[in-house]
Amino acid sequence: MDLRGRTKRLRLLSFILAAIFMLAGCDAGGDTASNEEGPIELIWWTYTPDGTAPDALEEVMAKANEMSAEKIGVTVKMIYKTDDQFELDLSTGEYYDMTFSCDWCNDFDTNASNGYYYDITELVQTETPELYSGVDPWWEVGTLNDRIYGVPMLKDLGAEVFFRMNSDYFEQEKGLTLPDEMEFEDLEPYLQMWKEDHPSEYPFYLPSAGVSGLYQVHERIVGKYLVIPYSKAGTPDGTKIIPVFDDEEYIGMLRKLHEWYEKGYINPDAATTDEVPYSIKTPVRTGTAWTGFKGWSDPESIGFNVKLVRFIGPNMSRATQQGSLIAINAAASEEKAKACLKYMQLLYTDREFRDTLAYGIEGKHFNYYEGTVIRTDEGSEHYMQDNYITGPAISASVVSAGKDNLADPDQWKHVYEGYQGVQMSDTQGFSFDPTPVEAEIAALDAIWDSYMSEFVTGTADTDREMELIRDQMEKAGLEKVREEAQRQLDEYLSNHG
Repeated sequence: MDLRGRTKRLRLLSFILAAIFMLAGCDAGGDTASNEEGPIELIWWTYTPDGTAPDALEEVMAKANEMSAEKIGVTVKMIYKTDDQFELDLSTGEYYDMTFSCDWCNDFDTNASNGYYYDITELVQTETPELYSGVDPWWEVGTLNDRIYGVPMLKDLGAEVFFRMNSDYFEQEKGLTLPDEMEFEDLEPYLQMWKEDHPSEYPFYLPSAGVSGLYQVHERIVGKYLVIPYSKAGTPDGTKIIPVFDDEEYIGMLRKLHEWYEKGYINPDAATTDEVPYSIKTPVRTGTAWTGFKGWSDPESIGFNVKLVRFIGPNMSRATQQGSLIAINAAASEEKAKACLKYMQLLYTDREFRDTLAYGIEGKHFNYYEGTVIRTDEGSEHYMQDNYITGPAISASVVSAGKDNLADPDQWKHVYEGYQGVQMSDTQGFSFDPTPVEAEIAALDAIWDSYMSEFVTGTADTDREMELIRDQMEKAGLEKVREEAQRQLDEYLSNHG
């Protein structure tokens, strides 16, 4: 029996045991108060990338619990977990009431299909109608087989990739007006301009991972080498898996990178550079964010004012949509399930409460200014985290970089308006099972990793390097893996209508 099989069986056993305890009258949540005795306390598992909670968590949660106890008679004990900790604690049956879940951590579709999450299809509509209307029309994100198992914490749902450009130089010094959007190749005149003014510097300084976000032109199916381009969505090729070498849009951008490398726009050591620190004042970086994002606009940390210019997206798939959900434990009582939903409704409907969980205590960790939030030094140091970790981004105030660099308070309204023209993947949340071709995938991963840095930074000739990698990967079983992935996808789509 493989590890995945053992883990699923352990989870199922844990679920059955928890259900038995519930039926026997045991309180699986520990010493939890009832409505008559005081606020209902919920155990909330949420995510942390490094295993640590913010320094100020205890005092912030004390404030938040004071608010939620008064408003809805519910408090929470928030526990931060890494991806590995979610996996371990679920397998051993540790109790929780509600949990963070997504596509890339504590996998939502897998856990929902295995029966670990509470079916809230009717309950969310009857008990918390404001929550239901607040998420509408995006309930499909938390739906499996026509039943709702998770509440989407709405944030950026589509992938958008931006050039992060030095507006002090391009706009103030050179008198240009940077557009809101451009094609990838349209960046070249800006790189040339900087190089002419700074001949010893590199205007597009890259690390070995290449251009951040460049892969967002396609949906990755197997590793980084078997993909479906978003540009094919809605066409007969929208569910056809291809080698990344056949994605002309992606390879075209890599060819352009090689041209720029030859012209001295990219640092010669790109293939061996782990990261590019902000001490290197490269005038162009890239990143995945959303329209109106101000997180890279702080001159004190970046060294200059930044203008975001989009060159990819928005592209959307079930994976990008499932960036943050809250699911309720299937073993929770109906009373606890209702309390969880009321808490989530408060996150969607009470701006002051939502901002407390997102940014901390007003006057200490943040201040309001012109309809936005500006973090204090205390907040940046002791309560800094992505706000999707504690609830929906769209119901929190947006963050400004400073009083001289204000965000648009209606930022999320414009982001979601932009989704009206989104390219939506046709794969319907498909996830590839590598088990039948694990040996081939291990060999393919090794080949890709050994050549990737020079390939994705433009250091090597794109076409020559591409053919070399393709030849080795084909000998190692690339087509066998592609056929297996295509078989699984076709079967998945057939079963999902």
